Amino acid sequence: MKWQCLCGAFLLVSLVVVMAEESCDREEMETTICSLCAQRSGSRLSQLGKMQVAFYVYMSQNIKISTLSANKTLVYDRIETNIGNGYDITTGYFVVPEDGVYAFHVTTVVRDKSHCSVELVKNEVVKDVGWADAMNHDDRASSSTFTVLTVKEGDVIRARVGPARGGDLLESNQYARLSFSGFKIV
Repeated sequence: MKWQCLCGAFLLVSLVVVMAEESCDREEMETTICSLCAQRSGSRLSQLGKMQVAFYVYMSQNIKISTLSANKTLVYDRIETNIGNGYDITTGYFVVPEDGVYAFHVTTVVRDKSHCSVELVKNEVVKDVGWADAMNHDDRASSSTFTVLTVKEGDVIRARVGPARGGDLLESNQYARLSFSGFKIV
């Protein structure tokens, strides 16, 4: 509220000056002042605890499906982005650093007569499921989920192997990637 009052007072004084000097473009000056005030307010929001959070992680190599059991957390070993440090590369958990609404994305790829379901889990409750299914043919199949959740600081979000799995390979290489990502919306 303080910023709005200050901006309004500054705008009023500026308009009086502009009216006294016709050489200035009043509309341009108003736009500039309002733009500067908005920028200032935006930077103030970040000082009040509004944290930026985003992560993107992926697997650096293929995974044999025979090594996976149901409910096993997928631990993505390559971190591309981890703003807010919510993703833990040792556990595969994203621990929510601040309350808010977040979006999460999981991509799963299988190859040649393989299939695997992957669940997005919040505090041990399944929130979304994707199933990449190339069971009956030699080819790649992929699954992607995009899930928007309201979460609290300390909630644990993870991607884990679902009950449906079989065949040979989860693929993550130069052709396709197993990945997990998320970001805070508000």
